[in-house]
Parts: sequence; structure tokens; C-alpha cells
Amino acid sequence: MLRTCYLLLSLSCVLLLGAAPAPRVTERNLQRHFDQYGVRGSFLLYETATGRFTAYQEKRCRRGFLPASTFKIPNTLIGLQTGALPDTATLCRWDGVKRDFPQWNQDMPYARALRVSCVPCYQQLARKVGVKPYQQWLRKLHYPGIVVTPGTLDTFWLDGKSQISQFEQVDFLRRLQAETLPVAVRHQRAVKQLLILQKTPTHTLYGKTGWRFYSATNPDNGWFVGWVERADGRTAIFALNVEPQPGPKADERFLTGRRALTEAILREMQWL
Repeated sequence: MLRTCYLLLSLSCVLLLGAAPAPRVTERNLQRHFDQYGVRGSFLLYETATGRFTAYQEKRCRRGFLPASTFKIPNTLIGLQTGALPDTATLCRWDGVKRDFPQWNQDMPYARALRVSCVPCYQQLARKVGVKPYQQWLRKLHYPGIVVTPGTLDTFWLDGKSQISQFEQVDFLRRLQAETLPVAVRHQRAVKQLLILQKTPTHTLYGKTGWRFYSATNPDNGWFVGWVERADGRTAIFALNVEPQPGPKADERFLTGRRALTEAILREMQWL
């Protein structure tokens, strides 16, 4: 009898869970903004107050891509939480190797390293964190699709099998914005402070770009993720992912266009 009741209760729970409404997703044609910057891709926005999603190319928003430098957000949190990074003022020492990005060729605190997307600094941090702590904390953070091995410890977010979708990026950022991640609140607030890009009387814009460089096996792929907090109390989380149109590799318009394109969309949707 007890077993029968247990089975009926379990079945009822499954049916109730299965009946939970899917998130509301409204498709919106934003093609003209992508055309303006010579890119193709997708855009996703989530309104925290209503739980509504607005998507351009919803199917693509569910595809996984390498996180590239957007991973500096969870990477910094993991570094702080594990103690591998004492604080964001900690100095990253330049290794003396001259790279194509002059802003990387100097000592800098990790606060600046995040803002200028200094890959070598975060590779140093990755080697301090280690494989197992990454695996443990990525599970705790519910940051899916990331494959960390001893052989890819300082490259796993830039190349290889790691993938995250725009829906997954938005879910992670939603919890960071609300400070509900299983990380010390002081660490969440420290990282959020570094993500502020613009502050006006009407809104505050938070964000981070990412760029998966072109290679023989991968096209250029770019991100801009973040959120907008409005003075009227409304908040929206967003994720853009783009690639150059077929033909030439990424140019300056592609690099600057990720944020500019997103801001144009946010203005159209009356968030900026």
C-alpha cells in the first residue's frame, strides 16, 4: 500500500513538473541592426520583472558557442571564492612576451585585466585555480557546457569543446545580478562593479565582450553579454552572439559593433 501511494505521489510530481509553463519567448525582427554592422547572429533579452524573453533567431540563441572572454565573469568569481585570486586589486605580472594587443603588455591589477580582456592574466589565474576546483565550482554555479582538462586548463574557454548558449548566459547573469549565486556576496558585488560600462540618471549598463579568434577550424565569433538596471526599477538581462558575414575575417566594425549593435537594440526596445 505504501509503495503504491509513493508511486502515485511520484507520478503526480512528474506530471506537475511536466505541466509547468515554458518561459514566454517573443520573436522580434532585429535584422536591420545586424545588417548595419555586417554581421549575422542572434540576440536574447530577459525581463526580470515579467519573466519574458525577447529573441531574434531564437533557435540560434539555444546553440552553444565557446564563451571566450565572457568567461572572465565566472572565472573572476571562482578565483575570488577559491582564494586563487586574493582580490581584484591583485597585480598580474607581465611575462615579458609582447602580444598583438599593446594594453596586455604590462603589469596590471585584475580589475583592469577583466576590463581589457587580458587573456595572459586569466591564463595565469587558471593555472592557480586548477582543474578540479573549476569542475566543482562550474557545477555549483550551474554554468554548463564547459570542459576543463589538464591539457586545456589555460585555454578551455577559448578553444576546444566548451560551449554555452545565450539562454544559459542569461540565466547565469540573472543570478549574478540578483546576487543569488553560491559565492560570497562581496565577491559578486566586486565583479558586478567591474562590469559597469555606463551610468546615467536613467540607467546603468553592465557588460562584457568576448571574441573567439579566427582559426583554421573556427570562424570569428563575438559576444556581448550583460544587463541594464533602470532608475525606474526595471532590469533586463541580455546576450548577443555574432559572426562576420561570409567573406573577410573580423574587422574593426566587428570589434566595436558588438556593443554598439546591442545598444542600438536596447534603445529600440526602450531600455536605454
